[in-house]
Amino acid sequence: MPLREDALYASYRRLERPLYNVLYRQLWQAEDCQDVIHDAYVRVWERRAGVDEATLDALVWTTALNLARNRLRWRRLWRRETLDEASALPQSGATPDELHDAQRLRAAMRELPPASREVLLLAEFSGLSGAQIAAVLGIPAGTVASRKHQAIARLKTLLGASRDA
Repeated sequence: MPLREDALYASYRRLERPLYNVLYRQLWQAEDCQDVIHDAYVRVWERRAGVDEATLDALVWTTALNLARNRLRWRRLWRRETLDEASALPQSGATPDELHDAQRLRAAMRELPPASREVLLLAEFSGLSGAQIAAVLGIPAGTVASRKHQAIARLKTLLGASRDA
């Protein structure tokens, strides 16, 4: 049975916010996040005849993450590594210390291996369980746990080192 339109809308209502949270921390541009989410749902809808509603959310996550990776590759390819530092940092009411902390965290996140960064972002912002993250990424659940642990340890090291600098 092909994917029903109401099931797709229900998935969008469930996933839009967690998808945005994860994608924003990869792309750092609101418009790009919105575009990727839209494109992911369009692609899933175009393949609706072969989509099982039971695995719909995992398919949307996988599609969105792949589209985000492609967008990042495209930026590097065209040397358009974007980041207007001011536009991606908290503005309203942020203290200079908060702005500095946000810059330090973003710099540390860029230092993580992409696979570890992706697992950490999904674990912290998607609302998915370890088993669900494993299914989305196509890796064993134990790998999810070890990558998350390694990412947190590396962030602690990087943030501790930059604090001393």
